[in-house]
Amino acid sequence: MEKFDIKSGDMLEFSSDSVIGKLIRWRTGKDVNHTSLVFKFGELYTLEALGNGIDLHLLKNRIDKFRGRVYWYPLHDYLDEYRDDIMKWALMQIDKMYDYESLVANLFGRVSVNGRLYFCSEYVFAAYKSVGLAYGDTACRPGEFGQFDLHKERVRIK
Repeated sequence: MEKFDIKSGDMLEFSSDSVIGKLIRWRTGKDVNHTSLVFKFGELYTLEALGNGIDLHLLKNRIDKFRGRVYWYPLHDYLDEYRDDIMKWALMQIDKMYDYESLVANLFGRVSVNGRLYFCSEYVFAAYKSVGLAYGDTACRPGEFGQFDLHKERVRIK
């Protein structure tokens, strides 16, 4: 991770080798199936909606244990002023529960962001929306953040 200038507010997307990951990619037509945010506080961490809710993990450990590919999406430099506010909002969501119902519904149609529960890309969408960088009421799926032109070209880091 040292060779990359990864910063708070950047996004990561994952392409797992799991059956669920493959199902999500098949359904969405995208090459990724999970989305998270980066938090830098001395070390690099990932903030993400996983099965037990919004979690904070040491990024190096998360990537080392992950089976699949990981992509880093750096925010454009002109958006640096939003990084702290993105992270303030994102950190306030720790311990919110996972949105299983919306995850399943999202495979068959679009779901609205309600702010009580989150699945992975819904969480990242809501974080960006909280500072005005994303818009609309419909949660993004993994691989759909390009519509907002927030990130530089993605970089594969695993």
